[in-house]
Amino acid sequence: MDMKPEKKIDGRSLRAQRTYDEVHTKLVSTATEMYNNPLIANNKITVSSIAKNAGVSVATAYNHFPDNKLDILGSIFKLGFEEVIIEYGSFVEMNHDPKDQIEELFRLITEKAIELGDAVRYAFFHINDILESGKWIQGEPYDVLLNTCVKLADQNPGIDSEKLADELFSNYNGRTFLWMRFNPNFDLWAKFTDDWYRNESKLICDKALKLQK
Repeated sequence: MDMKPEKKIDGRSLRAQRTYDEVHTKLVSTATEMYNNPLIANNKITVSSIAKNAGVSVATAYNHFPDNKLDILGSIFKLGFEEVIIEYGSFVEMNHDPKDQIEELFRLITEKAIELGDAVRYAFFHINDILESGKWIQGEPYDVLLNTCVKLADQNPGIDSEKLADELFSNYNGRTFLWMRFNPNFDLWAKFTDDWYRNESKLICDKALKLQK
């Protein structure tokens, strides 16, 4: 019998972490709402203004976003993709078909991007600064995609998993970029609506697989 004493859980630490996570989520949600508010210029959004709108002290907000805008934008990406991964994980547990998994991954990312709207658009156009600062998620969406392509290639020997992942990733990013540029006031960009983005995302997997033959 193992007579070692059980490790006690520090209730105060758990409560403190829970409070921190709740405040962080509130701040990121507020920032997202502000970036999607057409009455607020994106370049005017600051840690202080986010704190005010969230009903949080400026000192607390800076504790969450010490590097200002990069922390804010990085957190929008991070929380959004974490939610996608949780939903994707649940899907993978129920559906073991790698093609279905690839299509679901793109669907989830697309819906999350649409949900975040102008917030993710603004963050996307600062992606290089976010990457260089280290304010990025642990693991790229590409890593998840490649792993799924490997599973698909295991079932279909004629498929090159790396080429397929590269084709899928580049084509999806191309559609995402066009959607990011959506502007109803210009004919060129007005057609890249949310519905266009959804429909194009559904076709990417089949188009990429045709190139493998």
